[in-house]
Amino acid sequence: MRVLWVPLLVLALGACSLSPERRAEIDALVEQQRGSATLVPYATPVELNSPLDTLVPHEGHHLLLLEQGSDALAMRIHLIRSARERIELMNYIFHDDESGQLLLAELIDAARRGVSVRVLVDSLFSLDDIELLAGLELLDAGIEIRFYNPIFGRASLGDLAFSSAVICCFRQLNNRLHHKLLAVDGRHGMVGGRNSADRYFDLDTRMNFLDMEVVVSGGVVAEMSADFDRFWRHTTSLPTRHARDVAAVIEKRPPESIMLERDNRAAYAIDMVDNPRWLPELLSTAGFPVGAVRYFSDPPDKTWHRESEVSTRALHELIAGARERVLIQTPYFVLSRDFERLLADLDDSVEIVVSSNSLASTDAWPVYAISRRQRYRMINGLGVRLHEAKPFPADIERFNRRYEQLVIDRALGITSPMRIDPPSATPDRPGPRISVHGKILVIDNRIAVVTSHNFDPRSELFNTENGIIVEDEAFARALSDYIETVAAPRNSWQVAVRPEGPPLIGPINRGMARMSRRLPTLDLWPWYLTENYRVDEKATDVGPLHPDFHDYHEAVGLMPEVVLLRRIFSTGLVSRMFGFLRPIM
Repeated sequence: MRVLWVPLLVLALGACSLSPERRAEIDALVEQQRGSATLVPYATPVELNSPLDTLVPHEGHHLLLLEQGSDALAMRIHLIRSARERIELMNYIFHDDESGQLLLAELIDAARRGVSVRVLVDSLFSLDDIELLAGLELLDAGIEIRFYNPIFGRASLGDLAFSSAVICCFRQLNNRLHHKLLAVDGRHGMVGGRNSADRYFDLDTRMNFLDMEVVVSGGVVAEMSADFDRFWRHTTSLPTRHARDVAAVIEKRPPESIMLERDNRAAYAIDMVDNPRWLPELLSTAGFPVGAVRYFSDPPDKTWHRESEVSTRALHELIAGARERVLIQTPYFVLSRDFERLLADLDDSVEIVVSSNSLASTDAWPVYAISRRQRYRMINGLGVRLHEAKPFPADIERFNRRYEQLVIDRALGITSPMRIDPPSATPDRPGPRISVHGKILVIDNRIAVVTSHNFDPRSELFNTENGIIVEDEAFARALSDYIETVAAPRNSWQVAVRPEGPPLIGPINRGMARMSRRLPTLDLWPWYLTENYRVDEKATDVGPLHPDFHDYHEAVGLMPEVVLLRRIFSTGLVSRMFGFLRPIM
């Protein structure tokens, strides 16, 4: 016990944030040393006129869908370069990988030409290079960076500190900033599912996310900027120089220079921005003039209290009002008790279609393991048509225009490691697999939502989330078409209930399985009642509860294309032993 308590005691002694006096000392030191660090290489600041400025309407809004990761990175650079007054960026993850370094360099350039640049990121998985953070504080015209809810007042959290936080600070550890927001000059805003890391921008040679964002131009952007200010000024947001480890570097060994790579693989996005045809062509195919746009956001001090669950309440109210169809795309589909009751209360005529990940495509297999316990209730009890994405779908090159280049990069041994990056469970292929990451909701083919909110208990209870709600049939149709393409048989498997089996054994098996799956732990019944199926797209696409379903569909098992034995074993173990973890998944 002494061996365990010694490191915990050390952490506890250093867990407090800097005192007000120490913060004032660090602030004075930063001001004194301002300009002592230089950026290598230094690029001439670029400022451009944006075609988006001509689209800001006096009434209504203009929306631009960003499906491709390459467009998403180029659009960030375009918006940063077009900024005249201020840039506000919020992200759950901001890595200093190739795309992250490029974005940091562009933000610094904007600051050097007089633009106010503020970046607020969650502290858990963002910018943990202490030397880099200290250097950014000491640039002559740097950007302001703050961390949301840092654990133990630190910018970088090691494995021991993380384990200690699980024991001592469980609620704080789980309360994360999951917002995705970029606002420029109060005129243009970007919301959706993407973080800032290579695998969100079609740069990772092992796995890339299928995601969706929307650029909003119009009056609602003022609400987005006000929301950013609310988080920026809240007590949960800490300037990076006030992080204990960053402050120590500034005091003892301040860096003389920082290097941000700009001539690397992510530079493809600069070529896109420089191409005068790129944005007009994108606007012509993915731009939508619409009327009202509603922005929603959780408060920075979100807790378990119902009144703070703004985003969850907004989504649930929309779903409760569905009369024909609920279409969802979400990377993680875990039913909370409230969400399960909500779906159960819908009229039987309302179609519920969900596009999500399979075990082979997910980036979070423990979440999938917990969700697997609920599959029978989803399909048989709630009538959900659940489509799980294949890791290598037929349309993979349509989803990722850079796929051929990534095959070449992978052959050259290029990788983009992330801090939490479990090995792939799929057979090795020349190119990267995909993983669904979009958070989209379409109601009755006329109301559309693009959000950071996953359909799981973690987003409902712990993470702060944001998004937009749009009532426009053309916009809703575009999102529906995208979700349906991902969910199509050539790109996804469909989850369905297995045939019942012999007259006596079948009902007993189902009854025992249903009872066992409902237990909070120790799910001991060996047989699952659902599995994945594939179908020829030319065949009749009947629902999973239709009596002829098995005539048109071929079973492919519970974990198709998963070959990593420890993933199979671990998923089974978590699914059977740790059902009580559902509220934090």
